[in-house]
Amino acid sequence: MISSTLNSRFVVGRNSAATRVQAWSRSLLHRLLQHLYYGQITLIEGDHQVTFGQDADFHAQIQVNDPAFYPKAVFGGSIGAGESYIDGDWDADCLTTLVRIVARNSQLLDRLEDRWAWLVRPWQRAKHLLRCNNRSGSKKNILAHYDLGNSMYESFLDPTMMYSAAIYPNVESRLEDAAVYKLEHICRRLDLRPEDRVIEIGSGWGGFAIHAASHYGCHVTTTTISDAQYQEAHRRIAAAGLEDRITLLKQDYRDLEGTYDKLVSIEMIEAVGHRYLPQFFAQCNRLLKPDGMMLLQAITIQDQLYQRYLTSVDFIQEHIFPGGCLLSNHHLLKLMSEKTDMVVRGIEDFGLDYARTLKDWYDRFIANFNKIEQKGFDERFKRLWSYYFCYCEGGFRERAISVVQLTATRPGHLQPLSRS
Repeated sequence: MISSTLNSRFVVGRNSAATRVQAWSRSLLHRLLQHLYYGQITLIEGDHQVTFGQDADFHAQIQVNDPAFYPKAVFGGSIGAGESYIDGDWDADCLTTLVRIVARNSQLLDRLEDRWAWLVRPWQRAKHLLRCNNRSGSKKNILAHYDLGNSMYESFLDPTMMYSAAIYPNVESRLEDAAVYKLEHICRRLDLRPEDRVIEIGSGWGGFAIHAASHYGCHVTTTTISDAQYQEAHRRIAAAGLEDRITLLKQDYRDLEGTYDKLVSIEMIEAVGHRYLPQFFAQCNRLLKPDGMMLLQAITIQDQLYQRYLTSVDFIQEHIFPGGCLLSNHHLLKLMSEKTDMVVRGIEDFGLDYARTLKDWYDRFIANFNKIEQKGFDERFKRLWSYYFCYCEGGFRERAISVVQLTATRPGHLQPLSRS
C-alpha cells in the first residue's frame, strides 16, 4: 500500500546533475519500497509524505532532511544509508523499529545491494581485508575502537565496565544487576574454585577478573592489547587489592603460554578475524590442562546468512569494529570439532538479553552525552554511536544476530557441569 501527500519543497532545481541523480534515486527507492511486505515505513520530505507497507502496528517514520540521502542509500546500500544518517540527511522516530522492519524485509535490502551498491562493494571489501588481524593489525584495530577514552565508555556502561551482553534475571532488573548476574552465571558455569588457575582472553576493563578473584578466590591471568583498557584495568585491580590474585598482561592471545584449569573469553572472538579463527581455537585447546574447561561468549549470525556475510561488509565492520567478524553456530561447532579435542557440553542463547543491554546502553549514552561532549565528542559521533546501538538492537530483536555462551571441556574432565 502506498499513500502520499504533495508537495515537496525539495523538488526544485531539476536542471542540476546532482538533483537529477537525487530524483532518480528517490524514484528507485520508492519503487523498491512498494514491495515492503512486513511493517510500514513513512517517508516525509518537506510537505511530501509517502507511506509504504500495510502493517500499521509495526511502523517507522523517516524524516528526510536532505535529498542527498537517496543516492547515498541507493549506491551505498546499508552502509551508505547509515553514513547518510551520520551526515544528518535523515532522522527516524525510532531507529530500532526501522532496522527491524528492514531486517524483516531483507530481500529488499539484498535487491538494493545487488543492483547498485555492488559498485562500491569491492572497495569496501578490499578495505576490510586490509584490516587483517595479524599481530600488528589486531593492535591497530583494537586501538581504533577501545582507545576512544575510558570516560566515553563509562558514559554508558555499568560500574563493572562489562562491554558485553548482560543477562537479565527478570523484567525489573537494572543493567548493573544484569551485568553482575552474567558474571555470576559464568563463574558458576565454570564451577570456579579457590585452587583454580584461570586464563581470560580479552580483559576488557577487568570486570570478570576482579569478580572471579574477589568472589571465588581463584587466580586469574587476563590479557588485553588495548592500552587504555590495560591502564584502567590495572587501576581497578589495584583499587580492589587483588594484585596477588590477578596477573594482568598486555599480550596477544597467540603469545600466551602455560596451562590453566579454566579458560574464559567474553566477546573477544569477534576481533579475531575469520582467517585466524582456527589458530584461536587451537590456542585455547593448548592453554587448557587435560581436564580443563572453557566458556566462550560470542556474538553469532544466523547460519543461513553466514556465507553472504563473509563476502560482504556491514556498517559495524566499516565504522565501529574494523577487522571484526562474527561466527555462526555451525561454524563455531565446526572449529571446535576440527581444531580442539574438547567436548561441547552446552550452548546457551540469550540474544534478547543483548537487545535489552543495547537499549540500556543507548539510553545511558544519550543521557550522559553532555559529559563526554565536553571532551571533544561531537554531534556526528553521537549520531554514529546512536545508530550503532539501534542497528545492533534491531538485529538482536529480529534474531538475525544473537549471542551464545558455549561451554566445553577437554577429555579428562569427567565431572558433571554445574547447572547455574
